[in-house]
Amino acid sequence: MSAKGIDVSKWNGAVDFKKVKKAGYDFVIINAGYGRYLGQKDPYFETNYANAKAAGLGVGAYWYSYAATATDARTEAETFAKVIAGKQFDYPIAFDLEDMSQNYLPNNVINDMCDAFIGYLEKQGYYVCLYTFTSFLKRHISDITLSKYDLWLADWAAKPSYHGPIGMW
Repeated sequence: MSAKGIDVSKWNGAVDFKKVKKAGYDFVIINAGYGRYLGQKDPYFETNYANAKAAGLGVGAYWYSYAATATDARTEAETFAKVIAGKQFDYPIAFDLEDMSQNYLPNNVINDMCDAFIGYLEKQGYYVCLYTFTSFLKRHISDITLSKYDLWLADWAAKPSYHGPIGMW
């Protein structure tokens, strides 16, 4: 199955999802926020969610992480769960792992963060994937971690340079 989608956040401002649907898009993955505090919820999340659903688009969501430990990642997952509680998703929710501060963490810490965040949300009944970009993935994410979770890959090339399984690109 090939579906076409976009991701949106507060940086896109007000999005006309009827135009998005009319332009041939099938789904949208919406930023719900970042970090460990409820006050870091994306201010457009509720509006984007409601308007995308009303336009007939499939919806997923993601949470931007700046965690530095597995404990931090679990706390972020708990906050994300509070933000998305009661929502219905047609596409995955995602752990957005790409903050520059995380480039300096040991790989085992990064992989433990994936397990803490994704594992917590899976236990809550969500279908969760990992979102990251190709160079971060190649440098930090183990094959073991990749074997456990679906991948949403950020790669702006005409064809990704990562050749493992990719759920969304």
